Amino acid sequence: MSGKKLSDKPDFECPPGVRTWIELDANACRRNVRTFRRLVGPKVKLWAVVKSNAYGHGLSTFSKVIDSTDIDGFCVDSILEGLRLRKDGIRKPILVLGFTLPAFFEKAASNDIAVTISSFDSLRAFDRTKRKPFFHLKIDTGMHRQGFQEEEMRRAIDFLKKRKLRPEGAYSHLAFPESKKSSLNQQKVFERCLEFFKSGGIRLKWIHLSGTGGVCERRPFYNMVRVGFGLYGYFRRPFRNKFLHPVMKWKTVVTEVKRTKKGGRIGYDFTERFKRDSTIAILPVGYWHGVDRGLSGVGEVLVRGCRARIMGRVSMDMIAIDITDIRGVRIRDEVVLIGGHGKEFIGADEVAEKIDTTAYEVLTRINPLIQKIVV
Repeated sequence: MSGKKLSDKPDFECPPGVRTWIELDANACRRNVRTFRRLVGPKVKLWAVVKSNAYGHGLSTFSKVIDSTDIDGFCVDSILEGLRLRKDGIRKPILVLGFTLPAFFEKAASNDIAVTISSFDSLRAFDRTKRKPFFHLKIDTGMHRQGFQEEEMRRAIDFLKKRKLRPEGAYSHLAFPESKKSSLNQQKVFERCLEFFKSGGIRLKWIHLSGTGGVCERRPFYNMVRVGFGLYGYFRRPFRNKFLHPVMKWKTVVTEVKRTKKGGRIGYDFTERFKRDSTIAILPVGYWHGVDRGLSGVGEVLVRGCRARIMGRVSMDMIAIDITDIRGVRIRDEVVLIGGHGKEFIGADEVAEKIDTTAYEVLTRINPLIQKIVV
């Protein structure tokens, strides 16, 4: 393992000994930022979405890397994530995208963190707060999660004017940016809602609709975009393969090599039988670390630049892989769980396809205790 270590301490201590770790490619991160900067141009503000432990990449570690690039602000899910960034020395603007408890409004204000207001309950609680932070109003344009619906906007604007509340920004979220028709329908709702601000004499500093998908599909940028998954090197494969560079490489080591006889069985419940005399390697990672049990018998890893299949059940802290056809594997050899080695590459999206989920889930479910190293 090489590279400079950056602190990414969780709320509890990591166990001693490093048997699995995550390498973050700083150059890949910078190249991804440059890609999105070229796409949106110099006049649109580019904010990095680092919610959910930076999509599994380590909130503090990844944010410190990307803070040195050409990004203009950070989007997080919770006030606690925002406070963590401030504690880590991040001074760029921060916006909380998720719900903020009213008890934390003043804490947000004292740390210069903007919050999202997405309902009348939150708006009334915000109005009662003595020291108010900056806030963005979330508009529901059809996704039906957070946000004021179009028919509520006139009442919301009247409340803002009456109470002399001035939002810093307004935004919405595209449900299906790959669909031109769906995105256009949401855009029309969004722009009708923006007219309420204009007619009410409320001037917005920031207007944003597009995330990674919206930017890649050339949906409206307005004057700010929120880019998450793309900064980590992921989007649809044709675009990813051409323009993006995955930042994460998740590694472990071989802890045991053994030969087995044809007909023997392996792992919990004896779900698999050896069809030939085999050689297997044991790896000290399992579902506690984020290797999904659905990968039992079908998942693959990279050893010495070759693919090796997971055999039997994925255990809590251990998996076995078939290395019969891979020569020279030894104890302490590095193994790649996600990322590239030689000419082979296993992306989070490939892993996701095998367990019928998304690359988002694969990455964010990686145990946050795993050490991050910047290379």
